[in-house]
Amino acid sequence: MKFAATTLLIPTALAFTGRMTYYQPGLGACGKTNSANDAIVAIGHDRWTSSNPNKDPLCSKSINISHNGKTVKAKVVDKCMGCGANDIDVSPAIFKQFGSLGTGVIQVNWNFV
Repeated sequence: MKFAATTLLIPTALAFTGRMTYYQPGLGACGKTNSANDAIVAIGHDRWTSSNPNKDPLCSKSINISHNGKTVKAKVVDKCMGCGANDIDVSPAIFKQFGSLGTGVIQVNWNFV
């Protein structure tokens, strides 16, 4: 297994399966403001390790999200308080690449890159 070099070991070779939902971005846990058109993702709160989320090793990491043969890259900018450890919450721009917003929830595979 390959790990990224950070204070938190982030497994880049390990794939996760979880639910993908979408949200309306604004000021995220990493201290940056994003819009619905940005390629961003909020990772489940259980994966965060720093008491100051602005300094968490997850901030600005990228993930690949896959569903039905399509893969899209997104940048971690936020913490998802309602997500399980393997669930992600993405911007509408990312979600629409896999299905209509009316779908609400899509089962995806994802991994850190």
